[in-house]
Amino acid sequence: MSASENTDEVSEFRHKLKANGQAFILESAVPGDKVYLKFEGALDGVIVIWHACVQTIEKYSLNNPVDEDPKQFIKVGIVDGLHKLDVALNIKQIDLPALERTIIMIRRYKRLTLGYHEYGARSKTE
Repeated sequence: MSASENTDEVSEFRHKLKANGQAFILESAVPGDKVYLKFEGALDGVIVIWHACVQTIEKYSLNNPVDEDPKQFIKVGIVDGLHKLDVALNIKQIDLPALERTIIMIRRYKRLTLGYHEYGARSKTE
């Protein structure tokens, strides 16, 4: 995707959010144990549209091996030109306040880079 295509895509996304009075677009129901959404953020100083999956650690552990005391994580990638975020949180369910806090955290993460980033042991975040 070229810089101008990205700028056009972000501009269209902002317009859609503003028209609907939203800060993000939900693509699945809340509350739940796994929620898909889109929101605006930055990666390496470039404004992007994040295609995010936010799920509980418990839901993630059903299909993935985890440590006895798993840590929350953010996985950042680019797949087929889309900026992808996978986030696993140590909470009972994903609700709107949890999504809002997650978006704020991602936007404030100054050194967010591609890859896998763990934080906080489960026993310390429950």
